[in-house]
Amino acid sequence: MYLESIFMASEDIKKAMPDETKLFVEVNDKFKFIMTRINKDPNAQRACKEDGMLDDVITMDEKLEKIQKSLDDYLETKR
Repeated sequence: MYLESIFMASEDIKKAMPDETKLFVEVNDKFKFIMTRINKDPNAQRACKEDGMLDDVITMDEKLEKIQKSLDDYLETKR
């Protein structure tokens, strides 16, 4: 949740970290797509068994870890 406010609202971060911003937008868009789909049929078992769901979630998690590490490194240079 806090990454959204950082990457969507902060022009400084967008300029300083364009690759990570693009990656975050991809993850955020995919997450919203998945949540919209689940909202239409709010059954956890069916949602989790959908083709590709596990792969999508794993990929999003990996990307978020990369974004978080890059953000931490960037913020460390600003101290």
